[in-house]
Amino acid sequence: RTRWIPLLAILLFVAACGQKPTSLPENSFQTAELAAKDTTAAESAEAPSPFFRSQILPANRISPYDPIIKKYSRRYGFDWRLIAAQIFVESRFNPRALSHRGAVGLMQILPSTARHLGKDPSLLLKPEINIALGTLYDRRLYNLWEDESGIHRIAFMLASYNAGHRKVLRAQKRASQPNTWPGIRPHLPRQTQHYVKKIFAQYEYYKRRYF
Repeated sequence: RTRWIPLLAILLFVAACGQKPTSLPENSFQTAELAAKDTTAAESAEAPSPFFRSQILPANRISPYDPIIKKYSRRYGFDWRLIAAQIFVESRFNPRALSHRGAVGLMQILPSTARHLGKDPSLLLKPEINIALGTLYDRRLYNLWEDESGIHRIAFMLASYNAGHRKVLRAQKRASQPNTWPGIRPHLPRQTQHYVKKIFAQYEYYKRRYF
């Protein structure tokens, strides 16, 4: 996946499945990053500079799409602020964002991915459908990495979203610690490394400000 080009400027199925929700332990991101001798989240987090004018929103809102993000984050077992951070990095909350590879909308979904998930690609410009499909895709990718845990599993999910799970599998084969994010990270494309880092940084930023 490539970086989007704007057109203008963890509560799982709690009742239904009985599974424990996906969650990130406090300070898990910093612990993982320090182990990798990386910078902290705060150094690379961005203040909101999204596609829409942030001043039109109430102070407790990240985006106009918060209710939709919360709805599908609850359904698929994620902290809604993690999904919001992913959307920020993908599109700056621009529902009409389009990459030169054809990835569309808020979560930059490829038409082929939409078809794989059973939706007509022409619907990807609809914010609710885009967020629903992107969060479902996150859940399916998360389910692939059963040997990983905590922050590492989330990082593997995000890297798979960006680069494809086959590239993550290849990185595992080259790594001496194949079930940890610091172990596989050097074996992934630099763009994917940066993508995961930016999402975690933005997630930390949101966790400090939104509840």
